[in-house]
Amino acid sequence: MEGYSIRRALEKDIPFLADVVIAAEKGNSDTLSYATLFNFSEEKVKDLIISMFEEEIKGCEFSVDSYLIAEHEGKPVASFGAWIEGLDGTASKILKSNLISYTFGKDAIEFLVSKQDIIKDILTEREALTLQFEYLFVSELHRGKKLGDTLIKEHEIQAKLLHPKLSKAQVQMFKNNTNAIYVYERNGFKLAKSSQSNHAEILDYLPCNEKWIMEKTL
Repeated sequence: MEGYSIRRALEKDIPFLADVVIAAEKGNSDTLSYATLFNFSEEKVKDLIISMFEEEIKGCEFSVDSYLIAEHEGKPVASFGAWIEGLDGTASKILKSNLISYTFGKDAIEFLVSKQDIIKDILTEREALTLQFEYLFVSELHRGKKLGDTLIKEHEIQAKLLHPKLSKAQVQMFKNNTNAIYVYERNGFKLAKSSQSNHAEILDYLPCNEKWIMEKTL
């Protein structure tokens, strides 16, 4: 880790975090679900993700507070989000849904609703009072440095300090995101559940037709 430092994300990092979300959501594909499912361009999606981060709703994947940043020469080069699910009594799904509804607008929500039959079989739930990881990204020039491992370990340390009874961590990803899966397996995560869709149009809207939940004991 020589030459790298780890810190909490700050408001100034929001444009980088938007790039993190987009790259991680695509995984090993060119499909960005926030664009396909809401009928937006990728450029518009980035603006909307920035707007959601600017609201700073803690306890979900669109909170600056959820992210750690790895820096190199003063610039962010990697990031990973994590939060304790439902620690304040509100599920992240509700927080995220409210943010999207407020930010994306009525037409986009109606478009999403029209696609519910396509994606319903692949939707997953988050387990309360678990450490939920989401959106790992490492800039290409800085891969191979095990920055993902470092970010995972630091998140786990900080989460245990916040909630000492925390006993489980989980992460969700599409099955085709093999690079991320390799990092998670190296850090003790194992497949706990998979959800699959055989809908003929699923790959028009999502990067893969199978989603995994991996977990580990803390």
